[in-house]
Amino acid sequence: MIEIDASFIAIFIIVWILVFVLSRVFFNPLRKIMEEREDKVKGRQEAFRESTEVYEKTVNEIEERLKSARILSEQTKDNIKHEALKERERMLEDISTEYRNQVEKAQEKLEKQTTSLRRELGAEAELLAERIEQKLLE
Repeated sequence: MIEIDASFIAIFIIVWILVFVLSRVFFNPLRKIMEEREDKVKGRQEAFRESTEVYEKTVNEIEERLKSARILSEQTKDNIKHEALKERERMLEDISTEYRNQVEKAQEKLEKQTTSLRRELGAEAELLAERIEQKLLE
């Protein structure tokens, strides 16, 4: 069978001492550093996730505001167009009324001139008729 001698026990004790010393000196600090690193990575991942959520929320809010602003600008544009059309109609109506007034004034003036000219022509025609009558009578 297997014989256990003193060197085996010494090697066994040395290996356990090495395991204990390496655990205290190397493995535990290394494990601690790795755990800290893992915690930092998880913390950064969580911070990144939160930042991403905040970013997406902000982008969505901005998009909604832009959409609202576009709708508002379209409404404002439509209102301005509507008001401009109303103003155009009013101006056309004013111009048309002014034109009609000017035409009526011109017609009245023309009628007065026509009446005046008819009187003058009538008077001249009478004078001419009298002259012709006098010449015929002479």
